[in-house]
Amino acid sequence: MSDTNNNSELQQKLDLLKQGNNKDKNYNAWKAILGAAPAGSLFVHFYETYIKEPSSQRLHDFLEELVKELLNLKKQIDTVSFDNPTFQTTFKKAIRIADCEHQQEKFESLRNAVLNSAIPNSFEDDIQAIFLRWIDEFTVSHIRLLRMLHYIDNYNEEKIVADFPDLEENRSFYNQILLELNAKGAIKLSETYQVVEPVAKKIIEDIDRIIRAKKSRTTELGKQFIQFIENPLV
Repeated sequence: MSDTNNNSELQQKLDLLKQGNNKDKNYNAWKAILGAAPAGSLFVHFYETYIKEPSSQRLHDFLEELVKELLNLKKQIDTVSFDNPTFQTTFKKAIRIADCEHQQEKFESLRNAVLNSAIPNSFEDDIQAIFLRWIDEFTVSHIRLLRMLHYIDNYNEEKIVADFPDLEENRSFYNQILLELNAKGAIKLSETYQVVEPVAKKIIEDIDRIIRAKKSRTTELGKQFIQFIENPLV
């Protein structure tokens, strides 16, 4: 199929997906309510100037890059289908999440999630739904730390400092992220017990012990998530 036909086919799918989005109607209704409130015009002006336009541009850039990546994926993997309901659902959810984001690493994770969803049988539908929720909930620090815990053999001291320049001052912050990733089932932290009479105190692995041990902590679910947010063509 030619690039022109691919482009046309994808554009038709994108138009259908956009038609199902009531964002503009919701915005206009919200704008009317604000305009009717005391000082409403000030609120509307603020939103139009500082919120709506910058976020719209970011979303436009995200979609433009995503379309390019999807067309490239279609060229290299024949089984990719934009008629796939899983792809369409993931695409729409990714747009909603991207509309509230500004960090490039979150955009990359969402883009790669959509790309992976276009490949038939790459991930179960329910797994994809969970992973999209994780992308929405996780901070960039969650994603970076999870990657380090998965690829920890590739991390020397210089790379750790480059990816986590605030680690020295914010150990408690990263230890909290570890606990949250562990609670999600994305990683498995080791637990030991220290006996202090008359009770045994549970000690959960912290960031310093992990760095010293240099051992991957990702579970099977965590490994799947990492795969889901990485470009399938790289």
